[in-house]
Amino acid sequence: MSSQDTAAPSALHRGLKRFWQPPFVGIITTVLMLFGVGLAHALMVAFAEVLGEQTYIGSLIVGAGSIVLLWYAVRSNNENFATWTGFFCGIFVWMTWVEFFYMWYGRENFGLMPRIYDGTDVGEPEYLIMSATIGVLMTMMVFYTFDKDTRCNMFVFFQKHLRLRDGLGPSTKTARDRNYAIITFMETFYVTWFVYAWNLTIFDPAFVGTGNGPLYASLGTVFVSVIWGGYCFSRLIKYKRTSSALRYAIPTANILWINLEIFSHWGWLTEIWLEPSKYSLEVSAFLLAFIILTVLIYRAPKKPSEVGDW
Repeated sequence: MSSQDTAAPSALHRGLKRFWQPPFVGIITTVLMLFGVGLAHALMVAFAEVLGEQTYIGSLIVGAGSIVLLWYAVRSNNENFATWTGFFCGIFVWMTWVEFFYMWYGRENFGLMPRIYDGTDVGEPEYLIMSATIGVLMTMMVFYTFDKDTRCNMFVFFQKHLRLRDGLGPSTKTARDRNYAIITFMETFYVTWFVYAWNLTIFDPAFVGTGNGPLYASLGTVFVSVIWGGYCFSRLIKYKRTSSALRYAIPTANILWINLEIFSHWGWLTEIWLEPSKYSLEVSAFLLAFIILTVLIYRAPKKPSEVGDW
């Protein structure tokens, strides 16, 4: 083998290492998460179409399998692996143990009808049940606000401006003490729940009224989503560590995704992820892009702390 052949891999490695710098890390992780949100919708639809009457039984099994995988990741010291596993487990548990559970209770067990307003379907039965969980969602927000060990920027912001830092005392955990699998799992789960509740609220006439109420609520949401999501993105493009960027991209992408839901509600775009069999080519292209980006980010150069080398 020639000296050129042996030098080629190291040159390629150096080139890729230079590429995985700000702002590329933040941009790629945000795009990846936007693809992930859409594909999660498509996966849920495809799951129900394939399993049919066995969907609810299948959801129990997939959810349980996700918890087993999460157990394995919790025991790992590899932050990169733990972050990715926590993310995927959060998506699968939300889809199977929340959405399909609510679907079964709303449609099969309770026999609820979709909510109709002015002859238009404004909410499936499972979303009526999900709307009733907003109080639990807010209670959990209180818990995280009072958690002195939280590292979430939003809750730390609340703590500072509510003057809680002195009362709560210093954090008892260092970076080495944090379990990134369960952190990412709960972040994915809670952010998904929060965004669902937000969307359900702004489209519900009981909350926003009738007439121009839904329009004003949607316009206000677009404004808040762009400002909030844009601010998060401006911070994200400064990230160097891919594992940290991936965790921060979860709320960033979900907040920005709210705009797509509103634009679809206005008829400005087609939600192809809700009809994966009809738009199989487009969904397959998104899936391929998601897989490629996932492999690239997972294999990107890591700091020693990201792979458990302290």
